[in-house]
This record gives sequence, C-alpha cells and structure tokens, in this order.
Amino acid sequence: MSKSLNIVSSAPGIIEDIQISKIKYSQNPLRTHLSGVEELVDSIRANGLLQPIVVRPKEVDFEIVAGNRRREACKLLRWKKITCHVVNLDDKQAFETSLIENLHRETLEPIEEAQAYKAYVADFGWGGVSELAKKVGKSASYITKRIKLLDLPNDVIKSLYETSLNSSVAEELCSLKNPLKQSELADLIIRRHLSLRKARELVDHHRGNKVDFTFDSSIEHSIRVFDKLILLLRVALNNIGALISDNEDEWVVREVLMYHRNMIHQQIDLLIKEKRKFDRRLLALNFSAPKNFRDGITVKNIVKKEEHEPC
Repeated sequence: MSKSLNIVSSAPGIIEDIQISKIKYSQNPLRTHLSGVEELVDSIRANGLLQPIVVRPKEVDFEIVAGNRRREACKLLRWKKITCHVVNLDDKQAFETSLIENLHRETLEPIEEAQAYKAYVADFGWGGVSELAKKVGKSASYITKRIKLLDLPNDVIKSLYETSLNSSVAEELCSLKNPLKQSELADLIIRRHLSLRKARELVDHHRGNKVDFTFDSSIEHSIRVFDKLILLLRVALNNIGALISDNEDEWVVREVLMYHRNMIHQQIDLLIKEKRKFDRRLLALNFSAPKNFRDGITVKNIVKKEEHEPC
C-alpha cells in the first residue's frame, strides 16, 4: 500500500457517489497539464472506475485530493456522478497525499516535482527539506537538487518539459552560476545528443577543471565505423589480388575474381562518399558551437581528405 493510501485510510472517510459538477480541482495543483487522459477514458469505458477518486469537503463543493485525471476522464464519458472517497484532510495533509500519490504513479515532470517541493518547504512553510524527504521516501539531497532546477534559465526549463533534456543533465548544469552559459551548454548537449557522462565532462571542462573533453558524438562513431569498413574492404582487395595472381591459368576463376574485385572497388568509392557527408556534418556542428566552447576542446576526426589508392 502506498504512503498516500496510508494517509487517507488513517483519516475518517466515506465512499459516496458525487455529482461531477460539485467536484473541483485542487487549489494547489501539482500538475500543469493532464496527460494520458484519452487512454484512461478507454480503460474506464471498458473496465469502469477501478479506484474511487479522493476528495475532501469544502464549503459548498468538494476538492480533489487525488484523481484529477480520473475526474476528467469520467467527465469526457459524460458521467453525471463519480464514486469518491471523501476524507477530512487539512491543507497540509491534502498536499502531502496528492504529492505522494503522484510520485507513486510517476506522473510528475521534474519541474512539477521541483515546484511541489519548493511550495511545501518555502511557500507554505510546512516543514524543512529533511522532514519532506522522510514523508515522500526520498533523500534530502534529492529534494535539494530538484528544487535547484527552478533556478535554471527559462529555455533550459522548457527543454526539461519537452524531455529533450533529462533531469540528471540539468542537475549538472546547476553547478554553473552563469545563466547564459547554462543555456549555451544545454543547447550544445541537446544538439549533440551527449550522454550524461559526456555532459558532466563538458560542465567540468567549462568550470575550469582539467578534464580532457572530446565530443564523442554519434556522428564520430559513424565515421569510425566507415573507416573500419573501408579498411576491411581494402584488405579484401589485396587478398583477391593475391588469388588472381595464383590463378592466372584458370581463366574462369580469374574472371570471377576480377568481377568481385571491381565490385569491391565500387563499394569503397561509395563508402568514401558517404563518410565525407558525416565529415561535413561534424564540421558544421563544431563551427555552430559558441567560440568559447570550441577553444581548448579537441574535436576528433574533423575532415580528412580521403583518396582512393588503387590496389
């Protein structure tokens, strides 16, 4: 049983069918948008409402504690009433229940989670970071790192919402104090699809730590694959050439070997052309980065002039 259900079950409550029109959203919503409602509509249509939504009574209506998506799905299904678990919770208990419920279901975006922690600790003053950490089953350092995400520039926060930047990388950017540098690095990390390890190296490099940073991007990996394949085919050409020399009197075998040698020649030419495309893309990425990121950073395998050497 989740902690949120423990909070609810410990409070006096009743199960009641309540008019949807009397059920209002929370005055302190944790989520800025409700996702996955259409899938929930299909599930409720097929299986019914498997779990009542949790509400608390207000002066003239009821406020949702947990179950905003279920309420919205039932409304789209044109239900008149919803089965609710009605409990008496104060503002703090209602907020804690809603927060733990959303964490348990993993429905909060990193920024929404950070905003909830900040609201609990700073805006409402309901407790410190350590107390909140115990209630939600997280470490104090986890809570602190999440709250720090709110200090990032708006464009970086937008990237977090759009999931083009993950929260672990964003936490690394928090160690930089300059918002402009945070934005530039975030853009660079997104465009080059850098892993968490490479993003951490980039941040350390920019902070002045002596880290030998290289952009080991997927493009560079592709270039290395082309280099290896071209080398293997050239070795094959040499081996076929040796076989041709050993079978000068066997004209049928010689013709077959000559045909395949020519085919390999053509394949090498095609691979070199494809590799040059990746070379140009890597070069374009390098020079599209801000100058202060290019200085002192080694970018491997930029453009190498490939010449086909006859074998």
